[in-house]
Amino acid sequence: MTKILLLLFAIGALAMPATADAKYNPPPEKRATQAQKIAIGEINRLDIDGDGKLSPEEFGAKVNSYTRTEEKNARRARKKGIYQSPETQFANADKDGDGFLSFGELSAYIAEYQKLDKGRARYY
Repeated sequence: MTKILLLLFAIGALAMPATADAKYNPPPEKRATQAQKIAIGEINRLDIDGDGKLSPEEFGAKVNSYTRTEEKNARRARKKGIYQSPETQFANADKDGDGFLSFGELSAYIAEYQKLDKGRARYY
């Protein structure tokens, strides 16, 4: 029984994609803002093709992987009337209109969004 479990574990470990270092590492700065930290996490989590920016499809996929906290934050935003769909968020964040969100665009959008609720709003 133990050998079977070990074999299944080994097969599962081989089937899992290898985790690499962070896909996106912004230029070193003295101190990253909260919005920049969130943007780094989002790009690393959602950037499937590894190009360091998010396409509309990659950005929209975040809804399918919401954590409990993100679901709670989205519900809270709806109640406060500040909820934006992923499509609206993408359109508002893509300042240069190239169809992709760079680190700078995403972190600026997150910082702007957080101001809607006097710094208490959480990006979702």
